Amino acid sequence: MDDLLSRYFSEFIQILQRLDQGKIELMVELLRRTRDRYGRLFILGVGGSAANASHAVNDFRKIVSV
Repeated sequence: MDDLLSRYFSEFIQILQRLDQGKIELMVELLRRTRDRYGRLFILGVGGSAANASHAVNDFRKIVSV
């Protein structure tokens, strides 16, 4: 079990290190501008992804109401 957990964390760290922080900041800024302009964000999920889309919608609604 310890080996599995160590492998999981190692892979997780590798994935995080590959993320482009500049692109994430740009995405956050685009979302902020959309909110400030009372724009709309459409999220689509088909099949199993529909649940992910539904959760994302609820998360973004919480953010907007803050």
